[in-house]
Amino acid sequence: MAGTVVKIKQSAVAGKIPSASDLQQGELALNTADIKLYSKNGAGEIITLASGAAAAAKTTIDMGDVNRLIWIDAGDSDDVAYVTQGSYDGGDA
Repeated sequence: MAGTVVKIKQSAVAGKIPSASDLQQGELALNTADIKLYSKNGAGEIITLASGAAAAAKTTIDMGDVNRLIWIDAGDSDDVAYVTQGSYDGGDA
């Protein structure tokens, strides 16, 4: 039995959205840089069918004071803070 090949138009250019002349009604276009899937509706408009989750941005959290003590609030009802002695460079290269 012969297999059916489904080919989706695609782009790896961030921010690129297909124009109405690029697609037929119901045809799909994928932007791999933005993780978005587009199609063309019956009114001839480009619509976004799906927008995937992008990679989370790296966040830096400074947890030390000037003495390089790290304070972690336990978040419980007695508000006792836990203190570690020493230094921590964040582990980043």
